[in-house]
Amino acid sequence: MFGELTEHWEGLSVVPDEFVEEGNTVVALGHVEGRAKATGEQVKAPFAHVWRLADGKAERVQILEDTAVLARAIGV
Repeated sequence: MFGELTEHWEGLSVVPDEFVEEGNTVVALGHVEGRAKATGEQVKAPFAHVWRLADGKAERVQILEDTAVLARAIGV
């Protein structure tokens, strides 16, 4: 999934701003920013990544972000 991102974005960065840990769950709060190749639109959008760990490995990952903003920027 992440390998295809460069197809649609220039200068894409995913920046974690804060981590919250509770037991086997880690939440990364941050923002993604970059320029959409199709439209030239510069985008900065917040995200929350929820990681559930077992034995030090990711068991489940949820990525929450405003997909409508990102889709509009790439012309979808």
